Amino acid sequence: MPPILNDSLKAELEQTRDRLLNEQDEIVQAVSKQAEAEIDRLLGYINSLLGDSQSSASRSSQTVPASQPEASNSKPKATSAKSDQSAFDATALKAKFKGAKPMDAIVQVLADEKHPLSIDDLINQLYDAFDQADISKARRSVAITTKHAERRGLVRKIQDNPPQFQAP
Repeated sequence: MPPILNDSLKAELEQTRDRLLNEQDEIVQAVSKQAEAEIDRLLGYINSLLGDSQSSASRSSQTVPASQPEASNSKPKATSAKSDQSAFDATALKAKFKGAKPMDAIVQVLADEKHPLSIDDLINQLYDAFDQADISKARRSVAITTKHAERRGLVRKIQDNPPQFQAP
């Protein structure tokens, strides 16, 4: 019976094993930082959906230093070039929605409209201008909030692709 591994494949596997053993700590640290940043982002998002700005602020002040070096290396050009626009914040609704939670504002906008609105339409009506680098974050936030409103029967989904909603 012939061997499963030939000499060249065996040599490649040994090199890969050695490299992984040598770089194991670096790999673990990188993955850990990415996981921590993702958890922080999700916690901030959940807190913004819950309207819990105190918890969000205290949590972000605790965790920003841990992920600060990675963030400062990845986006300094984008933030300095667009200093006139702020980052997206799901709780920073337009002035006419002052004091309202994002879900309540979505329901109000849809109730005022005679035709269905897309996620982008809702973003435009709910929020002032923000850094367009955060558009995917804004879409995700509004989509999730709208889905929760749909489950509660506060809005109705009319179309799937692109998703469009209206008041029930």
